Amino acid sequence: MSKQQAKLPGAGGKRDQSVDRFVLVVLLFSIAVFCGSPKIAFAQKGTAESDWYPMGYGGDTWTGEVTAFDNEQRALTLTHGSGKNVQTFVASIPNLPYQWRRDARKSRVIDFPYDKNRPVQIYRYVGPGFAASIVPEGAPAEVSVPNPPASDVIDDFAQFKGRTIVVFYTPREREVNGQKVKFNDVWRILVMPAKK
Repeated sequence: MSKQQAKLPGAGGKRDQSVDRFVLVVLLFSIAVFCGSPKIAFAQKGTAESDWYPMGYGGDTWTGEVTAFDNEQRALTLTHGSGKNVQTFVASIPNLPYQWRRDARKSRVIDFPYDKNRPVQIYRYVGPGFAASIVPEGAPAEVSVPNPPASDVIDDFAQFKGRTIVVFYTPREREVNGQKVKFNDVWRILVMPAKK
């Protein structure tokens, strides 16, 4: 056996500790970068956290800064990132009454009726684990919420401009001028605290 073969790791010789240290340093550095850069590591499209949600809601969310609004079309344009990495999302706000509520984390949210044809919305708890273990202790599995008064409608979206929000939405289709058009039907808005 030549001297070179005896020095190779895994060929019967001792493994070089400098290789192990290098791998450990690279791994720790990667973890530090991943955890220290939340804007890079966590995308704007997400999944809703554990909470009570309307039956039929798939859990889609999108987080971004409101950079434009259209009162006539009832749309908010959300932007995430900057430069070459900028992404936009158009959220369609229903022309329905809204109500301020608190989610499971006690954050204030704006809710619109999810099922527009029902006078009462049925919310079911969705969380981690199996059915028997997901509902918080002492909490009901389903909650009935009456629709808000018809007079509570948002007509001017200017108040959202420049704010970071999370929209809870369901992708849907509607017919416009004889063509099917996809849109993001929002039923909940979480307005993040203003930057200081």
